[in-house]
Amino acid sequence: MKKMVSVLACALSFSALADWSVDSQNSSLSFVSVKNELVAETHHFKQLQGSLSDAGELKVSIPVSGIETNIPLRNERILQYTLLSKDFAAITATAKVDMAKVSALKVGQTLTVQQPLDLTLLAQSQTLSTSLQVVKLSDKQLLVYNTAPVMLDLTKFKLDAGIEKLRELAGLKVISPLVPVSFSVNLTQ
Repeated sequence: MKKMVSVLACALSFSALADWSVDSQNSSLSFVSVKNELVAETHHFKQLQGSLSDAGELKVSIPVSGIETNIPLRNERILQYTLLSKDFAAITATAKVDMAKVSALKVGQTLTVQQPLDLTLLAQSQTLSTSLQVVKLSDKQLLVYNTAPVMLDLTKFKLDAGIEKLRELAGLKVISPLVPVSFSVNLTQ
């Protein structure tokens, strides 16, 4: 009996330390573009990939080919002129997560954290501050989402020329370089 309890305890502790994977089907990332100062449109990426290790290393990759603006020509132009998809296949986000706090959550509990997030877009990286909610949905499922949009200043990622090219091709007066981003990431073990 003692042996069985020891084996069960080892199995449970192993499960608690197993890496988490991004469930792409139940995760989302959307952003808003504003053109001509009055027209706001919501877009999204079709896929997120990534993991959260038992050491708290969060890595999320957003394949740029999965951009969806609901206008195929605009998708192509953004990939060609702004995201430079031939040279940069993905946008990446990394963070160091306090796994002790996450592990302490009971099913149904929520944790609110201010989390620095390192974002790499093209060859430029920025550290952004995000306010996150972490919800333990089950022993093998977490939901992490931002409580307020992350405001990306695309000029800090040196996307000015690409934005200007899009503006010119679309015949617009202006495309705002400030882009609000919202995400919801479902992690499973």
